[in-house]
Amino acid sequence: MIETRFKDTEVGRISEEWQLDRLKENFEFKTNNTLSRDTLSDSGIIQDVHYGDVLVKYGSHLDVQKDDVPYISDDGFRASSFISDGDVIIADTAEDETVGKATEVLNVGNNKLVSGLHTMWLHPINQEKYALGYLGYAFNASIYHNQLLPLMQGTKVTSVSKSAIKDTYIVVPSKSEQTRIATALSNIDTLISELGRLIEKKRAIKQGAIQQLLTGKQRLKGFSELWVEKKLGEICDVKRGVRVTRESLIEEGEYPVFQNTNFPLGYYDKFNVAANTPFVIVGGSAGLVGFSSQEYWAADDCAYFDNCKKLDLVYLYYNLLFLQNEIKRHVRTASVPRLDRKNIEDLVLPIPPLREQSAIASVLTSMDNEISALEAKREKYSSIKQGMMQQLLTGKIRLVETAVKTNATSANVHFRRSVWAAEIADRLCEEPTFGHVKMEKILFLTERLCHIDIGSHYHRDAAGPYDNRALRSIDSQLKKQKWFEVRRTEKGNRYVPMQNRGKHKTYFDKYFSAVLPTFEKIIKTFKTQNTERCEIVATLYSAWEDFLNSNKTFTDADIVNEVLNNWHESKKRISRERWLNAIQWMRENGFVPNDRNG
Repeated sequence: MIETRFKDTEVGRISEEWQLDRLKENFEFKTNNTLSRDTLSDSGIIQDVHYGDVLVKYGSHLDVQKDDVPYISDDGFRASSFISDGDVIIADTAEDETVGKATEVLNVGNNKLVSGLHTMWLHPINQEKYALGYLGYAFNASIYHNQLLPLMQGTKVTSVSKSAIKDTYIVVPSKSEQTRIATALSNIDTLISELGRLIEKKRAIKQGAIQQLLTGKQRLKGFSELWVEKKLGEICDVKRGVRVTRESLIEEGEYPVFQNTNFPLGYYDKFNVAANTPFVIVGGSAGLVGFSSQEYWAADDCAYFDNCKKLDLVYLYYNLLFLQNEIKRHVRTASVPRLDRKNIEDLVLPIPPLREQSAIASVLTSMDNEISALEAKREKYSSIKQGMMQQLLTGKIRLVETAVKTNATSANVHFRRSVWAAEIADRLCEEPTFGHVKMEKILFLTERLCHIDIGSHYHRDAAGPYDNRALRSIDSQLKKQKWFEVRRTEKGNRYVPMQNRGKHKTYFDKYFSAVLPTFEKIIKTFKTQNTERCEIVATLYSAWEDFLNSNKTFTDADIVNEVLNNWHESKKRISRERWLNAIQWMRENGFVPNDRNG
């Protein structure tokens, strides 16, 4: 990437090499239909791109083969033309600033799509002028959306007219640069989507754990004592908060105030509830459950818990979440919904011994922390994407052809390999199990499972797959960049941080952001595993991969026989049963090569 020179245009400063395309001169505005959402269904012949879906579901690109596009249920509906690849759909009406949000349609295939209510359907007059995938980002960039802001009309519901949009412009680099921009932004979109899927998976796992652990259907290891059932009022005092006035609140303070629908309502200069105490809203949004890890002030529409006898408060919080639907059933609907504290006191909870309560709470808290970390990471990458769009779609940063070619050179492979290793070392260097041998095994597994090529050539060794030349090169590069230094200690070679630790991350995000979820899964799984465990998995993976490449039929026993008899004598120190069990574990956790033979 290099800096570029700019020129002033109708839409602001852009690269002097780029041009502006006025929409009315470069796009055909096709006729949309005005069918309501009620006329759409899950089956039919013609699909309808509804403005509500453009606003909330599709993002910058609608992939017809992956995304759910509803059908028109009216068999008598006819259309003179259908959406094709590269067409753009713009939502022209909404209740907020999302007016003007656009999606580029991709992978239409044999599907028949039309543009629906409150949308504009733009078909490029010269489709060869625009790289597929570029327009979805160009129409959602701030440099385009800023043109729409003064054109919007309405207060609660705002809209922008077709005649107004026709006089707006999009920025147009060369087609090859459009492709590079679209590819860069698509890569980070993929990462954000993968994080989203991982978050949903983690939430589902957590919900299953809540149902199992809070009902006693699944017990944590080491616990077997009987549980009892008690009403919450028998083991806790359910108290109502104290009235506060808005005039007494401050915008910034040490103690949040919880009341009604606001979490928090404001801040106060004192607290009346201890930290880590759950609460239930009893007025307004009655039935909602909350939790604060710090001391807080509970206002009069908030019930909290005091004088809890042999009850872990975090365990109580998760039980209240689990019972939230039951709690809401007791809310009295009136002009202001209300929940009686008596209904909370009468809730029946399964109560294990206190130590087991704390263990359950710890498991669920860890799950919540993991989800929160993933959500923060997704938010981080969403912010990075917005910054990239601002830079790339104005030409402030250029992705020129030579830069792309340089990334593929042999010399750069060695640098990218050191960046990959630096990220591994950065995440694992504090672990007592992490040293030279474990680095080699984690390098092998992450390269294979993330499907990246960083120039390694592994051979069979006593401790598993090994590339001594690559490891020496990595150690040299890490020291040269002042990221990490390998030092000999009583526990073997250790990776010791140097003054530039962490400065590799810019390069890591640039080269490898698309595979980050897989990389993180591997690191998390093997972070605390001992070196021998890593050796077992890496060795099995390599032997398994060899069988797949040979196109021979094989069994799990064949893989183990290969390891024990044709690898290295030291492998026989590990029992056959452990090797077989490890294969099953690899399958269950998704750490296997592309297994065509099962």
